[in-house]
Amino acid sequence: QNNIEKATFVKVYLISQGRLPLENLNAMIDTVAGYHQKENILWMLLHTFYHTRIVSHENTGVLKRMDWLLDLMGHIRSLAHKSVSLQNVDLKECIDFFLWLFAASVVAWADHGAPLLLGLSANWSTWKQQMILPELSEDLVGKHPTNKFAVQEILTLLPSSISLLLTKEPWKEQTQKFIDWLINMMESPKEALSESSTDLLKVTLLALRSLVEFKKKAVWTRAYGW
Repeated sequence: QNNIEKATFVKVYLISQGRLPLENLNAMIDTVAGYHQKENILWMLLHTFYHTRIVSHENTGVLKRMDWLLDLMGHIRSLAHKSVSLQNVDLKECIDFFLWLFAASVVAWADHGAPLLLGLSANWSTWKQQMILPELSEDLVGKHPTNKFAVQEILTLLPSSISLLLTKEPWKEQTQKFIDWLINMMESPKEALSESSTDLLKVTLLALRSLVEFKKKAVWTRAYGW
């Protein structure tokens, strides 16, 4: 377990600094999806999303992040509709995990307020010491109660964060894609969505109901299931 977390840390650190493209997250995420003790890794990923925003590098620019998130959304949709599958992973747990990733990236990229409230830091140095010399620290990365709280609160913050994100360029131009994706996810087969994921999608979609794109009859009738 410790080796998996160390390997994950090294990769996400390099990605967060722009030394590796964001696409390098994809294979790692698919692997981690089947890993049952993910709390520490979730915290690392949340921190990574935040750092890709605050680090200035061509690999972490806003267009790169937006393309990556849109690709992630497509991957989640394919998983939910069983167009693709991951081996040895419960489908509902898998979708729960991937929706958390979606939420974490939205929260980390929407503004600076939410990440700071969650206790995210712009400094990796303490983390590097904890991962390389864990015997020097009682609290390994992600194990502190505040870290666990931050991971859990991501889902609570998603509706407000996505509303904020979609007011900004270039994200604003993708609003229709986000709304269509949320509706499409809500229409996934029942065996793909846990009750919590279904509720999350509904609340997140309704948070966008004031947007022009939502007010189209073809959209809101689907959103409300009419």
